Amino acid sequence: DVLSVFTTRLEASKRYPTLLGNGNLVEQGEVTGAPDRHYAIWHDPTNKPSYLFACVFADLAVLTDQHVTSEGREVTLELFAKASDIDKCHVGMQALKDSMGWDEVNYGRAYDLDRYMIVAVSQFNMGAMENKGLNIFNTACVLSSPETTTDARSFNVKAVIAHEYFHNWTGNRITCRD
Repeated sequence: DVLSVFTTRLEASKRYPTLLGNGNLVEQGEVTGAPDRHYAIWHDPTNKPSYLFACVFADLAVLTDQHVTSEGREVTLELFAKASDIDKCHVGMQALKDSMGWDEVNYGRAYDLDRYMIVAVSQFNMGAMENKGLNIFNTACVLSSPETTTDARSFNVKAVIAHEYFHNWTGNRITCRD
């Protein structure tokens, strides 16, 4: 019943170059007077409960793509993982793009933020979590390679990514309200 808008400033040592939060990136830069530190400010305009808040401080590589919504807006898509795993993220990225398109065609719901991020790390102790705009996954639910992954496993990756994306409307906003 308690929904809030979150604006978050993340600050860390530059040994953690990846600073991610929910929503849209508002500002980033170096911390004045501390040359070894940097910051990022994120704003999520969507009211949400605190359990959907997330932030990531890490050293990750990123696979980037774009999705143009049915409204004509460009959305940046980013899939973060360890550099050694980034080559196994293309199936997951395509699954995200397919899910976004499917939701628009079947329900008329275009994604509402400027970017959508997936973080895949082996340390995440669940399968995945639908944090608004910043989904966090265990690598077991994202990494897939057509050369080394079975069809059944690749299907599972696509299904989990779609499931978490669909929470953007049919989970995060409905279950919280009702």
